[in-house]
Amino acid sequence: MSTSDNISTIKFGIITDIHFSTTSETAVAITTTADIRGWLENCKKHNVDFLFQLGDLIKGSEEHNQEELRQASSLLKEFSGTIHHVIGNHCLASQKKKLLEALGLQNSYYTFIEKGFRFIVLDGMEVSIQNKPETPEDQQTLEYYLAEPAKHDYCGAVGLRQKTWLKNELHTAERTGDNVIVICHFPFLVNTTDTKHGLLWNHQEIVELLASSNSVKACISGHYHYGGYAIKDKIHFVVLPAFVNRHEHPHFTCGKVELQSNRMMIRNQKDEVVYNLLFLQ
Repeated sequence: MSTSDNISTIKFGIITDIHFSTTSETAVAITTTADIRGWLENCKKHNVDFLFQLGDLIKGSEEHNQEELRQASSLLKEFSGTIHHVIGNHCLASQKKKLLEALGLQNSYYTFIEKGFRFIVLDGMEVSIQNKPETPEDQQTLEYYLAEPAKHDYCGAVGLRQKTWLKNELHTAERTGDNVIVICHFPFLVNTTDTKHGLLWNHQEIVELLASSNSVKACISGHYHYGGYAIKDKIHFVVLPAFVNRHEHPHFTCGKVELQSNRMMIRNQKDEVVYNLLFLQ
């Protein structure tokens, strides 16, 4: 029997692009903290299984990034359950080793299984100007994309070792019958972002890899502050709006995701349904 036959509903809180700042006006900082605590209380009220923070937790100011990281991570730890963190471009203003320690991560990309779903968390900044390339191939990738004038140097790519790991995870999911949800800070599709924000540098390669597996049902991202959605190769690609811009798009500032064996439902901070997406076979 495949593990997907035993799936029950999973509920998890979700937030992206908090851009926590310690240099904001006092009133802004107080409001930000209160709004995040409101989300945490809502998640606790609805007995979520865990939380997802999709990257750009901090503003990443040159002088204050360590204090931003300390305060933001401490605030989220007021939630007594598990928090899964994703690496965003602003996050790497903090030295990566210290960042991983603060977020309780052993590695910047990882996987876990919850009630028959395999969550695959990618590090879209593995190859970037903020990371030293791990292989000659990654160095070539970095040089290639930096030479492209349309590519932003605050974006990045999935490197060679992570791609190999991802292929293995997808093969394992197919063998065990797990449904896969892919999480990454960066959008994967051009039509779910804009030219200012950009997207994962090697998005086409990664999308082709994901589409090669029937296990992948949805990809959830942040980074593009106004959100987007598209479907490609029977995979739902959801980009959630940024918390930091919540006053510009009150329809979603943070919320919850509910997963069942055949669908994904995303609710906003008011518990209103924003997306109700059937998984395609």
